[in-house]
Amino acid sequence: MTLKTLVTGVAAAAVVAGTAAGVTSIASPAVSTAPAVQPVVWDIPMPQAPAPELQPPLMQTLQALARGGGFAGKAPFIQGGIGRIESIAADRAYNRAAAEGKFPLSFDIANIDQQGGVASADVTATSALGTTATQNVQFVAGPSPTGWQIAKSSALSLLSAAG
Repeated sequence: MTLKTLVTGVAAAAVVAGTAAGVTSIASPAVSTAPAVQPVVWDIPMPQAPAPELQPPLMQTLQALARGGGFAGKAPFIQGGIGRIESIAADRAYNRAAAEGKFPLSFDIANIDQQGGVASADVTATSALGTTATQNVQFVAGPSPTGWQIAKSSALSLLSAAG
């Protein structure tokens, strides 16, 4: 590409841009006559309590994870299962928290929302000592006795926050 071609191209672009700006300013009136924006309401009702039928199985999933016993047996309730090292670490953390009197945990579930095979809910866990923690927890439909599994990251963060 020669310098002359480059300069000619830049000059042509400047002329086109200037012309477009001039045409726009001529076409625009000084006072806007555009109609005011009106809010639109669609005929789609918003549910008052999304997916309330999921509360019992989600609660059962949480209770299964919080009850005593080794975490190796709780693998069906955790998405992707739980590995040997994770199971040992979770057992130690659980036993330490149980020795401190933090278990059993009680749960309250609110704002359940289901999108296909994924559900999210605000879960409040309360320890036996009265400590509470509320987090948004993700659940996935899966092969557990309750039909739902907790996302692994949600399980670990909820139990560590409450315990």
